[in-house]
Order: sequence, then structure tokens, then C-alpha cells
Amino acid sequence: MNDTKYWIALEQTHGIGPAHMIEVHDALKGQNLSVGDLCGLSGEEIRKEFRFPDKIAEAITGMEATLEKIEEDYFKLLESGIDVIPFFSEQYPARLREVLGNAIPPLLYVYGNVRLLKQRGVAILGDKDVSDKGEMIAFEASRLLAKHRVPVISGYARGADLIAHRSALVNGGSTIALVPYGIFHLTVPNILGDVMNPDAMAVVSPFYPSREPNKFNAFIRNKIICALAYAVFIVEAPPDGGIFEAAKSAGNLKVPLFTAEYGEYPKNAGGNRKIMEEMGGIPVKGKMENGMLVPNMDRIIGLAKFG
Repeated sequence: MNDTKYWIALEQTHGIGPAHMIEVHDALKGQNLSVGDLCGLSGEEIRKEFRFPDKIAEAITGMEATLEKIEEDYFKLLESGIDVIPFFSEQYPARLREVLGNAIPPLLYVYGNVRLLKQRGVAILGDKDVSDKGEMIAFEASRLLAKHRVPVISGYARGADLIAHRSALVNGGSTIALVPYGIFHLTVPNILGDVMNPDAMAVVSPFYPSREPNKFNAFIRNKIICALAYAVFIVEAPPDGGIFEAAKSAGNLKVPLFTAEYGEYPKNAGGNRKIMEEMGGIPVKGKMENGMLVPNMDRIIGLAKFG
């Protein structure tokens, strides 16, 4: 029995977080039951049989009402070819569990190649108003990762993010894009229109499919990007805002953190120095390759390949 829709309904039930869902799953697994088997039971029966706290028992009894609300969206997901990856699935990236523990996003909604989520990728992040030099760095860094078969991980915003995705695709690599909204809001930006390839790309949302974008979602999205990556490379970061906070997340999660070093810092790279000086970010300098100055990605590639 496919009980994915029941897990979606449970996550959408008031008061339920990732740790609660893990607790429910572990209890059911021990008795070879699915979450759907709990439908129709009273709160008292659930408490008695599984010894769940009142909060979880009440949420499970309210799951049926939530299920009615999400069923239309669930069938829309199926019709759209969107994969729903629960936290206990073999397809779920072990890297997220390793880094985030019980704070993992319980469900991932994925369009494209879900197998990419199991590979060792590198995050490339930068300001949406990235400088011309930053555009080149993002493109070349992504090209070098593609050359070494390392997936690029980034957001889906204009600027450095979309440049990194495009470079990975045009250079024969693969890429993972995390979006700060529900997957039903997904559109293909012009910069990716001629290269979008579901076999070489996975677009991932940790949010309910109809959820609207907002600033808070973007911070959550950036934290998940850092947790999924084996190294984070910040091309350009203003001294505050989402990209700078992403650098903080990488540091807090103990993910190796790198940032571009400039001779003269562009306006939107004012946070790069702070990342190096205050967070221990490792500077990425340039090196010559075929007569062209490109970012030296050797150490980052080594981390992705060998740890």
C-alpha cells in the first residue's frame, strides 16, 4: 500500500514536526504497520497501543480531515510526474539525515532525476545581482564541477544560481535546484529554457506543493542546500541577507565553506571578507587554465569526490 498521501496529510496536521513524524514512523515500523492503518482509530486507542504523547495522538486522529483537503493536490502531483520522497525512503538523501538529524524536511517534492539526490554535490551560491566577474566565476566553477562529474547544487534565483545551473547543463554535468515555494509554482526561466533536461536536473521543494514563496522559505531552502552539499562555495555575498545567512548555515552545520577572493571586491561581494575572517571561509583564488583565469576548484572537487 502506498501511504505517501497519509504522510503528506500528517505533516500538514497542526502541531506535527519532523521529529514527531520520525517517532510515528519508527513505532509503526516495529509493528509492520503503515500510517494509513491508523485512520479510523480513536485518540485513546492510539495512545494505548503505541504510547504516543497526546499531541501526536490528536494529530493522527485529525489526519483524516486533513487528508480530504490534500487529496486533490496529491493526485495532481501524480499526474504531473512529481516524485514525493518521504524521509524513510531509500531515495531520500542520507546526507540530509546525517547533517540535520531530526530537523530534516520530512518530504521532498522532486521534478526530474531523483537519483541525483544521492550523489555527492557542491553548492554554488551568490547574490541575485551578481557582478560580471561573479557571473564568470559561477559559470566556470560550475563547468569545472561538471567536468569532474560533481553535481552542482543551488537555488533557483536569478543571478549566480541560475548561471551555475545553466553552466552545469551546457557542459554535460548535472544539477540540483532547490526552490523556496511549493512545486506547483515551478516555471522554467528563460536562461534555462533551451537546456532544461529532467535527466540531468532535479528541482526540489521541501514545502507543501501549493505553498507561496516568501523570505522565510528562502532561508529554510538555503539551509537545506548547505546540508545537502559536501562543500559550499559562495561566489558573492552582501554583508547581510540570504546568501550571507547561507554561509552562516554552512558554518553552523560544519559543512566546508569557501568563498571567492577578489583583488577589488564588487559591491555585492562585501560579505566575502567577513565570511573568511569571521567564519573561517576558505578563499578561492584564480588559476590559469588554457590561457584563461578560472576559480581554483581543486580542493572543493577533492572534498566532493573523496571527503
